[in-house]
Amino acid sequence: MANALKFHAVVRGKTLPLPDLAAFEGKRVEVIVVEDETPEAQQPARRQRAPRPLGQLRGQVTVPDDFNDPLPPEIQKYFDGEGDE
Repeated sequence: MANALKFHAVVRGKTLPLPDLAAFEGKRVEVIVVEDETPEAQQPARRQRAPRPLGQLRGQVTVPDDFNDPLPPEIQKYFDGEGDE
């Protein structure tokens, strides 16, 4: 049985979010990149979001005093890639 993946994306930076590729893990795949030169007028319109008001969560979130303190070694090891897997 063959799996297929087709998606459309617009590159907005140096990284490109991809759909879930778990089905292709460990398999030989072919990737084809096609530059679409469709004028922006023909592309689907993007929904504009209203800006979020500042201070919307004021009084609902508390940041502890030790927020910027170093992590304990038993937790830091996971961020350093040394934790149990």
